[in-house]
Amino acid sequence: MLISDVANAVLDGADCVMLSGETAKGSYPLQAVEVMHNISNEAESAVYHKQLFEELRLLTSRPTDITHTTALAAVEASINCLAAAIITLTTTGRSAQLMAAYRPRCPILAVTREERTSRHLHLFRGILPIHYKAPRHHHWTEDMDSRINGAIDIGFDRGIVKSGAPVVIVTGWRAGAGHTNTVRIIKVPDRQKKVAVVSTKIQEHGDEASEGGPAFF
Repeated sequence: MLISDVANAVLDGADCVMLSGETAKGSYPLQAVEVMHNISNEAESAVYHKQLFEELRLLTSRPTDITHTTALAAVEASINCLAAAIITLTTTGRSAQLMAAYRPRCPILAVTREERTSRHLHLFRGILPIHYKAPRHHHWTEDMDSRINGAIDIGFDRGIVKSGAPVVIVTGWRAGAGHTNTVRIIKVPDRQKKVAVVSTKIQEHGDEASEGGPAFF
């Protein structure tokens, strides 16, 4: 394994790198992976994400379909507001893959109930797949909010998000694959609070959450 090979692969836009040959079969596999991880992080820090996004956007064929358009808007929003993360709820993983293709500066937390989708998304740059196993809520909107809050909790655990940080949330307007069309930007609440992004919750003062933003409870 050559340091320049790993670094150039990252700079050339590779989604992932792997060990091969003698390095993979050597006596220090964990140390080799750690070194490759450190090299990748160092090379990634040299990427000017805003300029790269503009170049990739110009290369995109038009027109784009609704899901692709939404993914493009989410990445641009994450760059403009310096988001700590993009959270997307996905069934097939396509929305997360499209966002990863535009190389956002922040990680993509892709929440899915499909184990196969979760495993597959590990192959794409910048995606942290979350296999969500909690029981489904009776109401679809409340189930969406539970998945969003689950992603925020994992973001806290991984040190990705903190209270007050902006995050971009990408969802669909109905259940199932192929309906991704909504981008929201919220500020992460305190760890002990939950956020109602999609469903309408009753706040402590008795009023319903307004359409313009999330409620905390």
